[in-house]
Amino acid sequence: MSHDSNDDAPALRAVLFDMDGTLVDTEELWWQAVRHVADGLEYALSDGDLPDILGRPVEHTAAHLLKATGTGTPLATLTADLHREFATRVANRIVPRPGAVELLDRLHEQGIATALVTASPRAVADTVLAGLGPDRFTVTVTADDTPRTKPDPDPYLAAARALGVPPSACVAVEDTPTGVASAEAAGCRVLAVPSLTPIPEAPGRTVLGSLEQADVALLETIAAGARFVVPAFTTRNARVGEPFHATVRGLLRGGGSTFTKASGSDWVHVAADGTLSGTPTEAGTHEVVVTTGDGSRVTARVPVVGADEPLVRELKVMSWNLWLGGGPVDDHRHKQLKVLLDTDADIVGLQETAGTSARELAEALGWHHHQAGHNLGVISRYPIADRFGAPAPSGYGATGVTVRLDDTKDVTVWNAHLNYTPYGPYDACLDRRPVPVLIEHETASGRVAEIQDVLRAMAPGLAARDTTPVLLVGDFNAPSHLDWTEAAAPLHGGYGPVAWPVTKAAEEAGLRDSYRVAHPDPVRAPGATWSPLHLLHEDGSGRAEPQDRIDYVLFAGDGLTVLDSTTHVTGRPSPYPAVAGNEWPSDHAAVITTFAVR
Repeated sequence: MSHDSNDDAPALRAVLFDMDGTLVDTEELWWQAVRHVADGLEYALSDGDLPDILGRPVEHTAAHLLKATGTGTPLATLTADLHREFATRVANRIVPRPGAVELLDRLHEQGIATALVTASPRAVADTVLAGLGPDRFTVTVTADDTPRTKPDPDPYLAAARALGVPPSACVAVEDTPTGVASAEAAGCRVLAVPSLTPIPEAPGRTVLGSLEQADVALLETIAAGARFVVPAFTTRNARVGEPFHATVRGLLRGGGSTFTKASGSDWVHVAADGTLSGTPTEAGTHEVVVTTGDGSRVTARVPVVGADEPLVRELKVMSWNLWLGGGPVDDHRHKQLKVLLDTDADIVGLQETAGTSARELAEALGWHHHQAGHNLGVISRYPIADRFGAPAPSGYGATGVTVRLDDTKDVTVWNAHLNYTPYGPYDACLDRRPVPVLIEHETASGRVAEIQDVLRAMAPGLAARDTTPVLLVGDFNAPSHLDWTEAAAPLHGGYGPVAWPVTKAAEEAGLRDSYRVAHPDPVRAPGATWSPLHLLHEDGSGRAEPQDRIDYVLFAGDGLTVLDSTTHVTGRPSPYPAVAGNEWPSDHAAVITTFAVR
């Protein structure tokens, strides 16, 4: 298991939230209140009125209606009517925006100060605070608290001053152009989550569709002025004299920017859409720095081999269960991208893809992909030349691809996910069943039949493995006979040896376990992949969850030699169920094996 760290202290010191339309769904209520008053004046609102209604103080909107209608109603009366209609609607319906409460709680847990900054009067703000929880905010600034309100900078300057932090260390979260103008005039960086009016990207500004896409890591990134998911990454290999292309567009949080080349090798060109292209003229590692309009930057490293050299001499293969596509973890897609780039994987077998993960990750990376049903997928830096095999309707089973590493060098990659119940380590470590019953239950689980089906589908490829190497990766939901040995019995509740049939069948078909090739001793290197999040069994008994190795990178063929194999987890994830803020967006550890290719 590996842990990543970041020695740079985050620039983020406070988050300043707009209220109406950002934290609570009041923009529509405000529009309804204004429309009700306007109807009484026989005036029909239109989209042209939006700039004078959304994000504006009530007095501004009242003055706008007076001008638009030419009525003789006193301004104070019209202002009071708007106050009354809006307050009535707010009191009857306070609905937090999706992701708002969760984000506030994450900030509170990490000790980051928050402020409510609203153009609404104190009476309305207090009503909303009662629903959201006033203890979630360190400071509240309303329209009653500053001489001028939004779009002037006064409210955000007042909030930053009250918190004792400079505006440059604050991220303001807004939903209207008026609020964005106020925050930016105060010197804050901005996360815009538009409600009714579109907000474009701009320097110092990030735009998202929902607060559900935001987490503390993103806010820290915005505060630091860096919106790429990684500061640097390595592309696929290039060859002297051959056209090359890659992309950085999908690595930018929020999107919507224009990309430019800041520096780097002359042969690499950067298009406005983030495409890198060119034809290298000499071998070596070439770098190009790409920037966006808001100053975000990323360094792309391009390994270039000589004109007559093999394109791929080393291949890094990964098996990763994404855990329901990553859904239980906030901002999981960006975290998944960061893992893939930081590990420098070349080919990844994905399980639990939620139907779209393989395609979405590959598109963001500029890679190739094969999505097989809702559960399985393969993504690759190098072209996928063929696709075969299909999982059962349940999603279990296997799928395969041929990856073209070079003009004359292919590798066949199968990806499998086997049924999860009954689970052998529970039978052994928790229920203390005898070994014959363990094997009987393993057969009854369907996993043995599933792996036999997979191996039959792989048989033609396995027969040709010395011409085209073969890989089988996946979450087998089954332990290995190579792990449950007599010497390792203390790690497995005293059981061992146990001839677990799934891995035995794979071995008998000619497949070798790359992790055990690299780490032959299961006592010194258990390699557990289930589970970095589940430390206690979920039945509430307080019993320890059996830790076991159930995710694999298996291989066959003389063309692959194991150089190294590791299990990988990023950060120090919180145990289940408090997982939303985890940096690691899965409940399995990944397995990564580096092969020499010949």
